[in-house]
Amino acid sequence: MTSCRVVQVTATLAERIAAWSSTLDLGAVPVEVVHAAKRCIVDTVGVSLAAAPRPLMRQVLGHVRQVYAPGAAGALGFPDRFSPVGAALVNGTAGHALDFDDTSYTGIMHGSTVVLPAALAATQEVQGDGRRLLEAFIAGSEVAYAVAMLCTTRHYFKGWWSTATFGVFGAAAAAARALGLSAGQTTAALALAGTQAGGQKAAFGTDAKPFIAGRTAALGVEAALLARRGLIGPSAIFEGKTGFLQVLNDGHAEAGSIDAIGKLWRLVDPGIFFKQYPVCSGAHAAVELTQQLLRENALSGDDVRRVICEVAPVVAISLVYDRPATSQEAQFSMPFAIGTLLARGDPGIDALSDEALSDPRMREAMGKVEMRRVDSLHTDEAPEGARVTLITSAGREFQRYLGQPTGTPGNPLTDERLHEKFLRCAKAGGIDDAEARALLEHMVALENASLALAPFWKSQP
Repeated sequence: MTSCRVVQVTATLAERIAAWSSTLDLGAVPVEVVHAAKRCIVDTVGVSLAAAPRPLMRQVLGHVRQVYAPGAAGALGFPDRFSPVGAALVNGTAGHALDFDDTSYTGIMHGSTVVLPAALAATQEVQGDGRRLLEAFIAGSEVAYAVAMLCTTRHYFKGWWSTATFGVFGAAAAAARALGLSAGQTTAALALAGTQAGGQKAAFGTDAKPFIAGRTAALGVEAALLARRGLIGPSAIFEGKTGFLQVLNDGHAEAGSIDAIGKLWRLVDPGIFFKQYPVCSGAHAAVELTQQLLRENALSGDDVRRVICEVAPVVAISLVYDRPATSQEAQFSMPFAIGTLLARGDPGIDALSDEALSDPRMREAMGKVEMRRVDSLHTDEAPEGARVTLITSAGREFQRYLGQPTGTPGNPLTDERLHEKFLRCAKAGGIDDAEARALLEHMVALENASLALAPFWKSQP
């Protein structure tokens, strides 16, 4: 009697991810997840439009015009149409140019700024509608956040910029879903993208940071396009001996997180942080507290002698510029964030300029601000909390703690306030009010739209 041995084949992590993302149908997505996704899209488009007049975007746009072919995919804020890879590079950079885009504490990353440009470019490449864009964005976002759960936040604290390292998988999954790739092709796209994953936090405070976001989106699109042509990569991109987890995450993995994909929707649990100010999210609690203390005690910036900001560890390692020399450095500076409030009354987009930064009044205000790391302030629910002590010239002292500033999942912006932010951003980008409102209405009803996005692209002089 002979016996035969049954060989069991176990799917790789990338294959398991691809099996889910390649078949995602909007009808199976909970209503609250669809709503959350549309909020992310509205916010990302708005901050991208606001970035269009920035010198960085002129430089990147000039590069893309020279290097990439024309095509069907639009560049937000400009009349240009590029190949999907070129458009993703422009839009991904624009989405993060002001550091005004959304944040997720799942992995500590900016998911939408890499996933949406990939989803949009690929959807426009196949002339898809709003429903297809939503499916691609949700699939890509959930994949990016599932990979973040797989790796945990240790990855970020080691020095990797998780927006790029995790985001490249989300961008590839989004583009693959928009292009209608099979599960096998999507696995190839994830593998091709994953072999190129990279991005260090050394980029903070330089042009490299938003460019890496754009490049990550472009890598995801290109990987999906190549997979559609038949290119393959290592299906064990995550768990292989020299794969992502071993090389970039010291072999650590919470593999059960992949089983939760499509069951635990990270767009709503834990949810997304939408910013009120165009600076690193780590500064938001302290800025909001300072605003409150000034307003409640009828104080002006001139009345303040000193502001002490005690912050959680993740804030301290992100806000690394005590005396920023450029507007990019200023976005990662607590003295700038608070100093702008003291000197100008509002830390808005207009403050992000070298001229504003060099204003003697601004430099004086920044000199009043001190940031201190206090490890005991960290909690999983409020990783970017702060305690502010405001000391007046008359010697009066006021103190308050805030763990979840407005915009965080535990203290969310209403739809109305998020839409107001979009309209302000569109205005900053040169879009007139009627066009901005029409575009907003289009995105709010995106699942019923015949176009991925209405073509409101503004030509910048």
